[in-house]
Amino acid sequence: MFGRLWKWSAVALGSVMLALMFTSTTPLGQEKQEKIPRVRGRCQVCHRDEAIEWAKSGHAKAWTSEAFALTTNNRNQKECLSCHAPDKILVTGFGKEPKLRSEMVELGVDCVACHQDANDAQHGKVGRVTDAHPTVKNEKFASVEMCASCHAKFGTVDEWKQTKWANDPESCANCHMPKITRKIAITSQKEEETRVHTFLGAHPEMFKKGVKVETNVSGENLVVKLTSVEVGHNFPTGIDHVVAIVDVRLLTDGQEVLKHQTMLADDRARGGSDTRLKPGETREIVVPLQGKKGEAIVRILHKSARDLPDEKATLLFETKVAVQ
Repeated sequence: MFGRLWKWSAVALGSVMLALMFTSTTPLGQEKQEKIPRVRGRCQVCHRDEAIEWAKSGHAKAWTSEAFALTTNNRNQKECLSCHAPDKILVTGFGKEPKLRSEMVELGVDCVACHQDANDAQHGKVGRVTDAHPTVKNEKFASVEMCASCHAKFGTVDEWKQTKWANDPESCANCHMPKITRKIAITSQKEEETRVHTFLGAHPEMFKKGVKVETNVSGENLVVKLTSVEVGHNFPTGIDHVVAIVDVRLLTDGQEVLKHQTMLADDRARGGSDTRLKPGETREIVVPLQGKKGEAIVRILHKSARDLPDEKATLLFETKVAVQ
């Protein structure tokens, strides 16, 4: 009887697992780990890793972010819209500003916008053949020229041209879409080299790689030294709404006794100067301590819109310094 019971249990368990395989939207064993987003073209059905990564990226939130609404008069500034919900950039051509699409703009910069041409063929660097859809091998894929379709408008590409990476046509992707070896689709038989689709930019991980931060107390001052070591453009880059802030607070017995902020921004259109950190530049920010003692908290904040309050900024870096 035990044998019959074991056999029945095995069959039942197998049936349940098979049902899960056909009903789950995620790989077996990962049902509670990640939710597969829906995208135009249903790319997520086969390219699950890429879809999950994209959903967490700034590209996915290009249209819906609070900063975009804030800086475009609630998405009414027409010259800004097309890069935040672009139609197929393969139709307008790499390096040319895309057109605003008319459908599902809330998906921002999605798979179709970058990969699909006018004939619905999917472009990529390798052009892997599949029965799922037509493919095209495109040597310009993941190139600076491709990224320039949207990112050249406010000077990022021109900034890159002045750096040591200017002769590498894939340097944008090498930094913001690092290579990874994995199956590129759930139907793939083997792992291959592809790229991560998180498009990390103003992120603590990227900042740690790109900018070296040093702090020390010198006499009556706290000195914060920033060195751009691996950033291929100004920090921050892009439209002048985007700013970074070096925020210093001094606490004595848990109470804030001093606050000092230095903004890194392009203020030329406002009659000021461009104080952003240039590639390879070292900048020292001197904060007078006014004879106060305690613990200094040094933070680097990034704002996609300068009018965002500090609590909504992205915290890129934080450290504490004893002030004796």
